[in-house]
Amino acid sequence: MPLPPPKEMALPSHEAATALKLRRLLLTLVLVLTFEGLARKLQIPGTDIPIFLLKDAIVLIMGFYLLRMSRPPAIDFLWVAYLLLIVLFLPLIIITAIHDPILALFGAKEYLLYPLVGFAVFFAFYDTGINQIAHFFRWTSLLIIPTTIVALIQIHLPSTHWLNLSVGGADLASFSAAGKLRVSSTFSFVAQYGAFLNAEFFMLVIALNQMRDLKFFWKTIYLSLVPLFVIGNYITGSRGAVVGSFMIVVIAGALSLMKFQIRSTFRMAAIVLGLFFVVMTEQYLLPDEFAAYSGREQGHLIGVSSDIQHRVFGALFDWTGDVSSTPFFGYGLGIMSNGSPSFSTYAAHDRDLYGWTESDFASTLFEGGFYLVLVWYGFRYYVIFQTTQRLLADVHEDLSLPASFSQATVILLGIVATLGIQPPIAIWWWMSVGASLLLWWKCVEPKRNDEGLIVAQPPPPEKKIRGRSAYAERLHGGR
Repeated sequence: MPLPPPKEMALPSHEAATALKLRRLLLTLVLVLTFEGLARKLQIPGTDIPIFLLKDAIVLIMGFYLLRMSRPPAIDFLWVAYLLLIVLFLPLIIITAIHDPILALFGAKEYLLYPLVGFAVFFAFYDTGINQIAHFFRWTSLLIIPTTIVALIQIHLPSTHWLNLSVGGADLASFSAAGKLRVSSTFSFVAQYGAFLNAEFFMLVIALNQMRDLKFFWKTIYLSLVPLFVIGNYITGSRGAVVGSFMIVVIAGALSLMKFQIRSTFRMAAIVLGLFFVVMTEQYLLPDEFAAYSGREQGHLIGVSSDIQHRVFGALFDWTGDVSSTPFFGYGLGIMSNGSPSFSTYAAHDRDLYGWTESDFASTLFEGGFYLVLVWYGFRYYVIFQTTQRLLADVHEDLSLPASFSQATVILLGIVATLGIQPPIAIWWWMSVGASLLLWWKCVEPKRNDEGLIVAQPPPPEKKIRGRSAYAERLHGGR
């Protein structure tokens, strides 16, 4: 992979301060995403919409700071693709604005705002060491503790308790399996909790990969997150959480094997065996926490049932019959997004008329027609291809495992997740994109000394043509 020309110095002082602000904003964004649902369930008058839009305000502030920083050439490919995406979205924005100008802004935001999170992750850490990156993801991985504790409390409370109600105050008793409520922890919906757990997987692996210098107490804390993570997945009763995490392991394992790194392969095998042992042990000790998922999957705890296969294939292919009946530019951006019917009568009308499309492909086709399918999935698959290529070509063995898990999240959510209608899921995806690029960059960036200067590299050795005599050498050199 050819490298861009390196900068001669580390970040200027004003850009270093901006990078620090981006790191704080990223941590704030993660906290908002994690506890937004809990705050909305409190039903404090006048706070629901501000809390709902708070994450967007944070991302906009990130965009302001990103504009103040010089763009690293290493990710020019992503920057150019993002600008092209904005241009290609203009026809869809204009057509949606004809129906409802506010919905056009909201719908454009659903697709075009959150890539800034991926840039923010890279900009915030690209001039720091790997320990600084691990330090950030150690803090985010600790969120497994409060979310799992809240979920454990929820399954022992009646469905009428405020903690188990929806953000709108509705009773979710019907949303249960095997007599156990499918809990959403601190999140607005179970799907958002599942996406959080999928994203926490790569964050946890990054944290566990850099523990050599930690004291015994903190090593114990971070290792204890693994069984809590497993409980969190199964207590949701969500296939998106359990099967999603399972597929991340499978994809990460495949990426590790493709790199032919023996140590990483053995470490991956140890992770798989360790997770299997934890699942079996916790199912025996905590049957209530596994009941909802086991009930939905006819007793299976690890595997892909026929029902899941039907849902996956339906999400991928059931939409194809609607191509001929859907307008080429669709019905309007943002119609299927969470919250849009509350401020757009046009979106509310179409949701009532056509119902919620639910799956990613169907939602994309409905909102933007075949045009959006080509543009949106073309962009997503381009990001997946570019990030995977960099992982396989350049990531060294020390960072291979966390990079593989980050990239597995990029691949899985990038293919199947409802990124255009679920902002929290889109944000988690873009965080994984930024992390994958960041770990790649740590493997290829120029080495610097303590003053921030690039360490001079020795000149490449001259290639001598075999069989050339000393006379020929002198003649070739013009002597």
